[in-house]
Amino acid sequence: RHSPTPTPTMPRVIEFRIPFPCTPEQYKWGQIYTVAKVCTEMTDPKDGAGVESIANESCTLNGYGEGVYTKKYYHFRSKLPGYVRAVTPKAATFMEEEAWNCFPYARTIISHPSFSKFSIEITTIHAPAKRDASGKIEYEDNVHKLEGSQLKSRKVREVDIGDSSDVKKEQYKEEEDPSRKVAGGIGPLTPGWMGREGEVMVAYKLVTITCNYFGISGLVEDYLEGYEYGLFKSSHRKFYCWMDDWYGLSHDEIRAYEAKANKEMTEKMQTAKNAGPVGQAAIQAALLSGEMDDMTLSTHSLPDGSSPSGGGKSPMGAS
Repeated sequence: RHSPTPTPTMPRVIEFRIPFPCTPEQYKWGQIYTVAKVCTEMTDPKDGAGVESIANESCTLNGYGEGVYTKKYYHFRSKLPGYVRAVTPKAATFMEEEAWNCFPYARTIISHPSFSKFSIEITTIHAPAKRDASGKIEYEDNVHKLEGSQLKSRKVREVDIGDSSDVKKEQYKEEEDPSRKVAGGIGPLTPGWMGREGEVMVAYKLVTITCNYFGISGLVEDYLEGYEYGLFKSSHRKFYCWMDDWYGLSHDEIRAYEAKANKEMTEKMQTAKNAGPVGQAAIQAALLSGEMDDMTLSTHSLPDGSSPSGGGKSPMGAS
């Protein structure tokens, strides 16, 4: 008898609320600097792990105006255990990220061409924090305007960048601890900082994890929820601690820094000895050689059915 087809699982939906001590406009430009620096730190030409910048160009989204479209490949083969590398083709050990940043709105799709039933979507809305008379932040209850089952199943998690209690000992660095550092004339971010600092905004990050692979969905979702929490927390702790580096830079200087970082990262990845082939050519080669199954070469569709095509095109269908 044929086995019944497994019923697709509901995507896991988590809203991370990340208070940050600056205005949304300051966050916009500081984030560009921080992302470029973090990606540079991740890129190691010796082992072929890191970030490859594929596109960085203008785009327009209906309702959100002009912004920037980016596409990156994240290579991680050298970070896998040896027994996993032994059975995994090089073309499978990267993730593709497409992002549309039309601040204060941003949307990111993370996927892999060989796993059509897996994706991570991150939708972010940046807004000034509202506080009550005591200074406590009053979060927007449904800033993403969710409805029905999505709203009902949503989990909410606050990310306090000043709290080091859940930072792993081996990952802790005092120079990246906001509770021990004054940056940009702000801080240190000791307990209660959200009610003390003058300017505070909130990044509302809605993460939707889709993994329709029978038997492993829950494990993958649990891992990725924890991973995204840790990533948001560590990157925003660095964001704050590097504030003195980017706070006085002009917009042109920040864009120049980003362009230089992207160029250097891509050159490193292209010359890395064991980085292997990347992009569509590698995927096609793997397909022809039979190394991969469950493969799709078509563009990953967005949840609304439109295509997140390159060339800076909008996931909302705008030109």
